Amino acid sequence: MELKDVRELITEGRRKLAMSVDTFARGAGVTRAAVQQWERLGGTSPNRSHRPAVARLLGMSVEEFLSGGPRPLDKWRRRGVRVLSAVEAGGFANIDNFGPLSELETVFVTVDVQRHTFALRVHGESMRSKGVNSFPPGTIVVIEPDMKARPGDFVIVQNRAKQATFKQLVLIDEVSCLKPLNKRFKTRPLGDGVIIGVVREAIWHLR
Repeated sequence: MELKDVRELITEGRRKLAMSVDTFARGAGVTRAAVQQWERLGGTSPNRSHRPAVARLLGMSVEEFLSGGPRPLDKWRRRGVRVLSAVEAGGFANIDNFGPLSELETVFVTVDVQRHTFALRVHGESMRSKGVNSFPPGTIVVIEPDMKARPGDFVIVQNRAKQATFKQLVLIDEVSCLKPLNKRFKTRPLGDGVIIGVVREAIWHLR
């Protein structure tokens, strides 16, 4: 692939994602000067060790990045977020999607990714149902902690044990309650639970 194509992919992709040079550099694990070199006509291109991080930020595989990026720029908001455990979710503020890559498991999503967006894997049967919305065990849900929850939203709540639980937020007689989709489980008041994020997307693996 010609250097000019790489330069355009990075420059146009970064701008479409509304990321500054500094933010892009942090996400790629390089210096500001390196990104400026990549975007400069006749400059350098990412070396082999930096290509995975650059491709992730642009929402594509390394192979797609090197072949020119098959998706239109307005589709490049597809990026990866970290999959946390129910215990780790309480410390979601430590997640920085625009910082250096970590060793945590990553899943690719289609919703817009903010700095602290993260994902959880569903455990238990409380959110499985026969209706349109059903989240069986193993489903990955993508959570936005910087979004205000409204009645009807699916939310992640931190309980007394500092672990995350997944339910639907509903109002009953003006009281905020957490409703499971499985009728075998009881709806309970939110009480002293803390809503730590709104579910934006669910990812199922059929096989």
